[in-house]
Amino acid sequence: METDFLTAQQSEDLQKLSGNPSPLSEEELKDFYLKLARLVNPNACSANRSDFEVLNILCKDLKRNLGILCKYTQHAWDEGILEIQMACGVYSVQDSIQKKERLDMNASLGKHLQFLAQMASASSVVRKMHAEYTRHLINVEYLLKQFSKDKKGSDK
Repeated sequence: METDFLTAQQSEDLQKLSGNPSPLSEEELKDFYLKLARLVNPNACSANRSDFEVLNILCKDLKRNLGILCKYTQHAWDEGILEIQMACGVYSVQDSIQKKERLDMNASLGKHLQFLAQMASASSVVRKMHAEYTRHLINVEYLLKQFSKDKKGSDK
């Protein structure tokens, strides 16, 4: 199943919806995310915490993970590699630097460039992860808003 990518604007629009953003009922959605929260962060989601607290912990975890994924998806992976190679190339041909040091630097550079190439090739997977985490965050924030509405309704 292909994941739809959400733009920042689409994500904001979805978060503004007052209705359930999921095809699941609110109760099914709540059960799912409470189980997910307890699986993802069992230490923070002890039995003496309320459902609201558990969902808040999950919400914070999702936001933190989205922050990292957002930085990854916004990075221009196709830029800078040539400049790194050129700068290191100039360094590696200087006679004033011992041959062993230059060879070690070249080996290290090769490992780092290989890592960058692998990260760049995985960018479509990370974009899908970002879209899924965004969808989960929207659902959890919706549930938290429902708790607030329910509390306001019971205070009256």
